[in-house]
Amino acid sequence: MNQKNNLDFAFTKQNYILLLVGVALICAGLLLMIGGGSDDPTIFSDKIFDSQRLALAPILIALGFIVEIFAIMHKPKDK
Repeated sequence: MNQKNNLDFAFTKQNYILLLVGVALICAGLLLMIGGGSDDPTIFSDKIFDSQRLALAPILIALGFIVEIFAIMHKPKDK
């Protein structure tokens, strides 16, 4: 009775690496959105309109979600 317990997992190591890259991109985008506020609520701060918060951070978050979708849908080639 040499039955080999062959478990076929849905994800491979490459899928998990891509998932971690996607999470890292999303976290980086969210971290770039932090800050820009003023300590005194009566004083307006122009820091909230920085291009880092308005362009770069949302692009990173969108790329992170695209990588996540690709990581979930990616099927490795059979050897």
